[in-house]
Amino acid sequence: MATLPPRKNLTPTKISKEYLTPLEILLQLGFPKNRAEKALAATGHRGVQLASDWLLAHVRDPNIDDETSREYIVYLCPTGLFAEKLAKFFIECKELGWNKAHNYIPHLTMLRFFKVPDELAKQVANLFETLIDMKNDCIERIDFETYISPNFMGLFVDDNQAKLLDIIAKRFINKLSSIDINADIHTDSLHLSLAYQFSTNQFQLLRSMVERMGKNSSSNWELRLYSRNAKLKDSRVHKVTHAHVPREDDELELRPGDFIYITDDACDESIDGWVKGVSWLTGLTGYLPMNHTERTAETDAWTLHATVTLPNGKIESSYDNAEIPRTRKPPILSSSESIDTPDGIARDNELIEASLPPSITSREIYICRHGERVDFTFGAWIPYCFEENGSYVRRDLNMPREIPMRNIQDFQNDSPLTTLGEMQASLVGEAMKSSNVKIDVAYTSPSLRCIQTLSKILKGQGSNLQMKIEPGFIEWLAWYPNGLPVWMSIDDLIKAGFNVDKNYEAIISKSSLPERESAAQYYERSYELVKKIIDSTDGNILIVGHAASLGACTRQLSGGNIPSPSEVTRLVQRVPYLACLTARQDNVNGWQLNPPPFPPITHSSNSRFDWKMLH
Repeated sequence: MATLPPRKNLTPTKISKEYLTPLEILLQLGFPKNRAEKALAATGHRGVQLASDWLLAHVRDPNIDDETSREYIVYLCPTGLFAEKLAKFFIECKELGWNKAHNYIPHLTMLRFFKVPDELAKQVANLFETLIDMKNDCIERIDFETYISPNFMGLFVDDNQAKLLDIIAKRFINKLSSIDINADIHTDSLHLSLAYQFSTNQFQLLRSMVERMGKNSSSNWELRLYSRNAKLKDSRVHKVTHAHVPREDDELELRPGDFIYITDDACDESIDGWVKGVSWLTGLTGYLPMNHTERTAETDAWTLHATVTLPNGKIESSYDNAEIPRTRKPPILSSSESIDTPDGIARDNELIEASLPPSITSREIYICRHGERVDFTFGAWIPYCFEENGSYVRRDLNMPREIPMRNIQDFQNDSPLTTLGEMQASLVGEAMKSSNVKIDVAYTSPSLRCIQTLSKILKGQGSNLQMKIEPGFIEWLAWYPNGLPVWMSIDDLIKAGFNVDKNYEAIISKSSLPERESAAQYYERSYELVKKIIDSTDGNILIVGHAASLGACTRQLSGGNIPSPSEVTRLVQRVPYLACLTARQDNVNGWQLNPPPFPPITHSSNSRFDWKMLH
């Protein structure tokens, strides 16, 4: 038998896309390496989709190929009750006028700004995430001493606790030096700034507000690694509150949710209310009406790369220095241990039952984001998929096999699901069924993608529940600067085969939705809507909405506070398609967030959902 000769020219092994890094995927898509690395660093390495969106948004950015490294910084930020206390203080302060402390979130500066090449951004974040020793870095609480002067007000950290924090900061500096990155510890005394560079006529009012805060300490903290665009560090940041479509070639398009960098000189020298600014979203420069924006913290426009919770070993109490009362319940006797008692005297177990709160039937609310949408996956799909006679042609297997009959242009702002999106929804429904999840009433946003998602979930679960179309579950209206989309009518949905409850009367009608709303108004709308649904229904509730819906419908319900607009945007970026959140009613604590009783759904362009981030 002939012996096979050795091969010297082997075919290179094809690497599965599943094992490619985000950078390798972007390079395969044709993006230059320097731009791909810049996009990943600018978006905090949160995935290929976000990075490619950034690249497409910055395609006309004149600085897209600039080699200036981003500047990074490490903050220690309070969370929990102390953070809420500071947030209220800052809101009151801003009513007096802007001061330099408002440029940043409340924080302790651990390291000074240091530069990191874009290609090392992910490595730095990985080093940061392994910084804390959970056993040896436990700091029970951080205590402050209040300092007030005519030009600065703040809280200074106790010296002994500051030394422990310095050890952590120096450890990170050593880790950075191992990859040839130089960083310096913040040499000033560790402090949290409350107000500085304020006008003299504000001093007494600010002083009284600081004194009203009383004794300050906190046991809940997290380390955060941020970065910023070094070329724009000397500019103030404004957030866009109203959309603007350019009328002249030198004007800048404004979209709610964008941030604008504006220099102090540009603001001071404006004589007609128009200023020159740079868009955070696109990198483009142009003139804009300043009254379409409002000033916000610089940190709102920074990129958050990683967070690490500082272990404290205790639970934060809402009462400073208060003694927590201890109660001991009498033992519940079994039937064999019961003792005879004279008539008219309650037994031990009867006393216990009388002392307990009335029994509340446990209820659950499941809130899901819709599945993968066609327009986010394929871009401008309408001219590609519709013939001149208006007939739909499936150009890709991930495009829907068929779509409902309607005005073609109405799909522009009301996209259907992809084939994969429909499969995702079916999988979630099947998972609910196998986990014995019982749904008694089902609601959906009027967006087509949400209706399709709920329909597939119910089908996968084997449920015949009718869907209730609730306009109040539409996402934050700031993302619809040109007005609400045209939604399919109930009759058209029924004709298309959807099992819709045609007798349902919406709690919030489309006509009652405002033209504009802030993030706080959106959260209030969602919260009030969920409360009314809870009060008017029985059993478990399923809601299919948008990425922002998961937080908006549960944050206040579970006792949390409304986040800032920038935090809303950050959370939305971390909620993948078909992410599911569970809120469960507790006899003692009310509604609390819980992990879903089934695993998340993850694929190559869909990040893994961590429900705990919405706590």
